[in-house]
Amino acid sequence: MSKRPRGVVAFDLDGTLLRGPTVCELLAQPLGRLAEMRRFEALSSEPEIAAAREEMARWYEGRTPAQLCAALEAARWAPGAREGVALLQANGVEVEIASITWSFAALWLARRLGVARVLGTQLAPDGRVRHVWPRDKPRWLGAVRAELEVPHARVAAVGDSGSDTDLLAAAELPFFVGRGAAPPLRGLRHRPEADIEQIAREVLAHWAG
Repeated sequence: MSKRPRGVVAFDLDGTLLRGPTVCELLAQPLGRLAEMRRFEALSSEPEIAAAREEMARWYEGRTPAQLCAALEAARWAPGAREGVALLQANGVEVEIASITWSFAALWLARRLGVARVLGTQLAPDGRVRHVWPRDKPRWLGAVRAELEVPHARVAAVGDSGSDTDLLAAAELPFFVGRGAAPPLRGLRHRPEADIEQIAREVLAHWAG
């Protein structure tokens, strides 16, 4: 029987574990679609974003996930991302990535950190899109927590934007690393552009108390 994790930490991806260009911008650049992608990044309504994802899926036609993910070699990791994830895992913490970006890309990046559990928007081989929205993140986190039998008191989450509010609200120990105004959540720790290793140390210190 596998040992129960000491806790669970869910990280957003774009702007949290990654800084600089988003996953979708990285994928778009070698396709000559970066300007369009930047316009898509400014969209806010679900219907608009869903339509943009359908368009992006058409850009990717004829290319395998491996071919597309070659562009992710240029991803800029947040300071301390590798070290922080490794520190948490070495201390028995389950680390997961909760994102709304493409799951094939999030999985590619997660493997670089040794992270197995990833939430993301799925792109089927036939081009169909299974959308994931910010509201899906807390449900997914809750299901993982229940599966691993981890108490709510040992759940932390890290995000950087307003779209992470639902995820952060689902955690007992929420961190906001964005530069903008933090969402008004009880117990939220605002750490603008924080080093992820420092976040990890703060999580472990809190759980040691």
